[in-house]
Amino acid sequence: MRVAVTLKDIALRAGVSQATVSIALGSSGRISGATRERILSIASELGYRRNLLVHGMQTGRTKSIGLLMSFCGRFEAGLFEGISGALDAAECVPFVLRPSRDVPVLGQIHALLDRRVDGILMRPTGEARWERHLHEALDRHVPVVSIDVETQADAPQVDFVGTDDAAGAAIAAETLFGAGHRRLACISTGDFPTPMFIRRKAFEAAVEKEKNATCHAVHQPWEDGIDGYAAANEVFSQSPRPTAVFVTMDALARGVYRAAAERRLRIPEDVSVIGFADELIAGLLQPPLTTLKQRPVDIGRIGAERLLARIDEADAHGERRRVLIQPELVERASLGQPPKL
Repeated sequence: MRVAVTLKDIALRAGVSQATVSIALGSSGRISGATRERILSIASELGYRRNLLVHGMQTGRTKSIGLLMSFCGRFEAGLFEGISGALDAAECVPFVLRPSRDVPVLGQIHALLDRRVDGILMRPTGEARWERHLHEALDRHVPVVSIDVETQADAPQVDFVGTDDAAGAAIAAETLFGAGHRRLACISTGDFPTPMFIRRKAFEAAVEKEKNATCHAVHQPWEDGIDGYAAANEVFSQSPRPTAVFVTMDALARGVYRAAAERRLRIPEDVSVIGFADELIAGLLQPPLTTLKQRPVDIGRIGAERLLARIDEADAHGERRRVLIQPELVERASLGQPPKL
């Protein structure tokens, strides 16, 4: 069994004090570059590994971050890629807990706090049960940052990093206006404060400002599924029928395509469709879906960096910051001009 190498072992080999070894390994304090390099070389040769438990007791930092989020698609994978990159660069590790309706949020927050995480990065579901438990962390001076879904808790020091959903919905509306569409429809799911809700409201507001434009909005509850089929049938039963449909998430476009095919409506000759997110399905649909591309890797990275900055600040309860990432229009084959009467 290999015995752990101690600071004393390195000090004896290097002929210096344990305090000098501690300074060299901690990259702080004033010692010569040559001495530092010699100590680091000896430490590597002996196979020294820093004891993070001891380091945590000495500094009050565990170099661990609590991460509360679900993983169910390419967007979430992108978030985690960005988060992991930022945490790796800071030599931090995540404790990942997956929220669900069957697991008490308070218990998950307590589990992270019991492990003395330095901060918590969360992607709220929008449920009130999240909001009322944030102070469990904040009251213990553990900073919290939310990503993608903005928390509505009375916690002004909780930073937010996410997509500028309102701006993206406005881009979708302007794109359809530019193609000549005036009879529009919007299919959405999710309630306030989910991104889909924000997109729907922003799209409706943009249509309301456009001369001679109308919007038939259909909200499809989560429990009814997210394929958009039932909502699309309602849209296509309108007279006159909308010539373009905006779906607030790409998954809803599947039902729109299915309902259109059943009615022998061609995309985009008879009806144009534009989505939001640029999920994998957007490129697989036929014709491929025009959509607003989000930047999940950037959201995850900036969210983690914002949390690390909070941790490094003397006061974790400083002024709240909001960082909105602009989406980008990806034009594919589902967008065309309205059919001629």
